[in-house]
Amino acid sequence: MPLLVQICVVIATVAFVAVAVTSILAIIRHGRSAERLTSAAHVSLAELDRVTRDAHELLASLREVVPPAQRVARRFQQLGERAADLSTAVLDEIEQPVFTAVAVARGVKIGGARLLTLLNRRFVQHRSSNNGEQP
Repeated sequence: MPLLVQICVVIATVAFVAVAVTSILAIIRHGRSAERLTSAAHVSLAELDRVTRDAHELLASLREVVPPAQRVARRFQQLGERAADLSTAVLDEIEQPVFTAVAVARGVKIGGARLLTLLNRRFVQHRSSNNGEQP
C-alpha cells in the first residue's frame, strides 16, 4: 500500500475514533441531563401531588361550610320577606287614617286661618271715624 493511502487511512481512523468518542461523551452528557430532568420531573410531580391534596382538602372544607351558609342565607331571606310583609301590613293599616288625619289638620288650619281673616276684617273695617254711620 502506498504511504499516502496509509496516512489517509490512519487520519480517517483517528477521525472516526474522535467522532465516536465525541458521540459517546455527548450521549453521556445527554444521559446526565435526562437524569436531572427526570429528577426535576419527580420533584414537580411531588409538588403537584401536594397541591392536589391541598385542593382536595380545600374542597372538602368548602363542602362542609357551604350548606350552613346556604341555610343562613335562606333564613335571612325568610326574615327579609317577613319584615317586608309586616311593613306592608302596617302601612296598609296606618296609611289611610294618617292621610285622613293630615287632611283634617289641613282643613282645620285653612278654615281657622280663613275664619281669623274674616273676623279680623270685620272688626277692622267697621271701625271708622263716623261711628258706624253711613256717609
